[in-house]
Amino acid sequence: MIKFGPSGLCEQFAQSGMSHTIEAAAWLKERGLDCFEYSFGRGVQIKPQTANQIGKEFFNKGIEISVHAPYFINLATKEEDKANNNHRYILDSLSALKEFGGKRCVFHPGSPLKASRAEAMKTLLNRFEIVLKLKEENGFGELLLCPETMGKKAQLGDLDEIIEMCKMGDNNIVPCIDFGHLNSRDQGIYFTSDDYKRTIDKLLEELGESKVDRMHVHFSKIQYTANGELRHLTFDDEVYGPPYQPLMEVFYEYKLNPYIVCESAGTQTRDALAMKTYYDSLKK
Repeated sequence: MIKFGPSGLCEQFAQSGMSHTIEAAAWLKERGLDCFEYSFGRGVQIKPQTANQIGKEFFNKGIEISVHAPYFINLATKEEDKANNNHRYILDSLSALKEFGGKRCVFHPGSPLKASRAEAMKTLLNRFEIVLKLKEENGFGELLLCPETMGKKAQLGDLDEIIEMCKMGDNNIVPCIDFGHLNSRDQGIYFTSDDYKRTIDKLLEELGESKVDRMHVHFSKIQYTANGELRHLTFDDEVYGPPYQPLMEVFYEYKLNPYIVCESAGTQTRDALAMKTYYDSLKK
């Protein structure tokens, strides 16, 4: 089943006098949403007991939780101590995810730094192979790992690189396709349903229906420069895009069931609901 929800707590949530994630379960349920992404952007600092309590409340309200591993992960690093830390950040994220009762962990692949892109990607794939082994050894085999397409040209994580990562391991490695990021990398490529179909068709051809049907999606409008992503915007923006309506039409036409997380700047709950409302209108 296709799901819609926000990344983190929106401005309206705080303005309503609420501040704790556990309160967001009822908040999202009341608004007809059905998923939520908890970000460990600056590190995994939640206690297992707290994660477990939050997870139970979200389960009771029918809201599925995913997590985003720390933003500073770089699987392309050549330094062994940093590589070991990166592996631990992912395992810590998976551990918290399991306490939440969730299934999906999104992570950033990394950056080349001083290496060539090809050399950095080779290092990244070797590091990722270690991560997949550790994932199994630590009892997280059933959880999904979702490498994310990135918004800056200098970062690893274009569509081809994410596809290559998702061909590794088992069926529980699925792509996180951030359409705002891909749009930013290439200076605006999504305008019509056919534009989105080119991406979805490539994913289906390369990864197969099972992984694409369960893919993780990040969506927001993003301002970009010649170097790619600059900052996240809201759906009120009429300059940068990309538009969400054609993508919803493609998901409906292809009968796909992705997990869609809105990352708008402060209005992520409202904008997630806009996507769901439009998608639901296509059924009528």
